[in-house]
Amino acid sequence: MMKSNFLFTDEEKRQIKEAVASAESRTSGEIVPYFVQQSDNYEVAPLRGALIFIVGALFTSGMLSYTWALPFPITILEIIFFTLAMGVIGFILARYIPTLTRILTPAELMRQSVVQKALNAFLEEEVFNTENRTGILIFVSHLEHMVEVIGDSGINASVKPEEWESVVRLIIKGIRAGKPAEGLLEGVHLCGKLLERSGINKPPQNPNELSDDVRLG
Repeated sequence: MMKSNFLFTDEEKRQIKEAVASAESRTSGEIVPYFVQQSDNYEVAPLRGALIFIVGALFTSGMLSYTWALPFPITILEIIFFTLAMGVIGFILARYIPTLTRILTPAELMRQSVVQKALNAFLEEEVFNTENRTGILIFVSHLEHMVEVIGDSGINASVKPEEWESVVRLIIKGIRAGKPAEGLLEGVHLCGKLLERSGINKPPQNPNELSDDVRLG
């Protein structure tokens, strides 16, 4: 179940589309912005949340019983019920609160999920389907605060993968500030400048081979 629920406004979609068109008007690059709420359901997060709350409940119950801090005795059955209830609460919180999901999910698992989702998007959107193989996917996964920029072979011949890091950092900065659309918009602008600096020039005939609209997964 998707927990992150950011939505682009029509105006933000229009601005991103115009930014893509502007960047492409100066180079042969074909930029495909792609935004998803999250790249996986991360079932490990609610399980970890439940375990943490269960351990916390058992520890609390044990300390209260040992120190006689409660004005009344508690039975084993009440401890079991309290522990299970706390486990359910931990499970629900970790499932539906994005920050907890992100904290309780191993970073490497999130990275693998985002990379795989980005590769799937590259194929599904046929970013490779340009005459000179100059497609670029800017894949944004909101919950994880992660971005993948994947260039086709015509782009990779001129732009090294590490050169996209400035674009990635700019978009992530926007996400962390609660402004994903603004971050993506600035990332697209920077992507266009990077393509220009890398010598990926606009050819005499430069048809728009891939849609400029932001894709929402």
